[in-house]
Amino acid sequence: MIVYVPDVPPSIHFNSSAMQTPKLFFGVLSILALSTQAQTGNRLQGRADSIPLLKLKNEPRFTFNVHGGYGIGLESTFKFYPDDISSVRVDVVENNPSVKNTNYKSPAKGLGEGFRIGIGLSYTLNDFINVGIDVDYFNSKISKVRDSTYHETKSTNPIDYTYNERYKIAYDASLLTFSPNITFKAISRPKWFLYNKVGAVITVRPNSIQRETQDIKTSMNWQGFVKDSSASVQRKYDWGIRNPAFGFMGGIGVQFKLFQSIRAFTEVQFSHIVFQVRSRTLTDFFIDGESLVETLPVAAREIQFEKSISSSENRVDPNAPTKAIVQRFPVTYVGMQVGLAYRF
Repeated sequence: MIVYVPDVPPSIHFNSSAMQTPKLFFGVLSILALSTQAQTGNRLQGRADSIPLLKLKNEPRFTFNVHGGYGIGLESTFKFYPDDISSVRVDVVENNPSVKNTNYKSPAKGLGEGFRIGIGLSYTLNDFINVGIDVDYFNSKISKVRDSTYHETKSTNPIDYTYNERYKIAYDASLLTFSPNITFKAISRPKWFLYNKVGAVITVRPNSIQRETQDIKTSMNWQGFVKDSSASVQRKYDWGIRNPAFGFMGGIGVQFKLFQSIRAFTEVQFSHIVFQVRSRTLTDFFIDGESLVETLPVAAREIQFEKSISSSENRVDPNAPTKAIVQRFPVTYVGMQVGLAYRF
């Protein structure tokens, strides 16, 4: 058998319709794929249209609060003017030199003791930080007592003389404070959160009054004759304090959710303010009920406090205020307060 092998390649003998079959097949697949994709997109769009849109509720940014509490004054840096003497006793026997015994006692507490009330406004920056300002008013009192005794006895010229004095000094300070502050949330839960607070304290027109009372009793026994007497002295001073006075504060607290917009809170706070005294003026002076303030010279009624004075300025001019070195009175306290807060 003889096999015929053509000179032309076999491919030229393929039918043209057979060559277009693969192209047709892939075209049909492409059409089916596009159709399936369009149907899937329509189904997803339908599902998306059926899902309700959720809108997050805007949380209140501002908080207004009212609060009140009680502070305990710290004595660590407070000193009574001009000294901390608690008692003085002088004994004179015959013609011997006098024997003097003086006792000193540091204050048991300082200015800052008392009740306080206030309001506050804050703004929420984010979930962890608030900025705000508190306005507070409180009145603080502090006092001390000094007992003085003088006793003299003589046998040659029989005499027995005793002088007793109880001297009480009291300070009364009224403060209106503005405290810009920052609050940081420490631990937060749905119903409560813990926080800490730091800020400055600005005291506007601080007012301080000093009151003094002296109860004096004397007894003299001379050659069998006895004479007893007594007297009462009251003084009142107004302190001129630098305005404004500055300080700082810090605290920790916890806040509880009562209702959607109402919170209750309790807070422990430390505050420290320094009064720089500029002057002291005697406004009242009574002896046994009689006013004698106008009988005193200016030097006995007024004191001007200076940062520095020279020895030449120590010469007293009765018609000019007495000069002294600047005095500073710290108002330091730790207090607890409770309050209600309204968010809006």
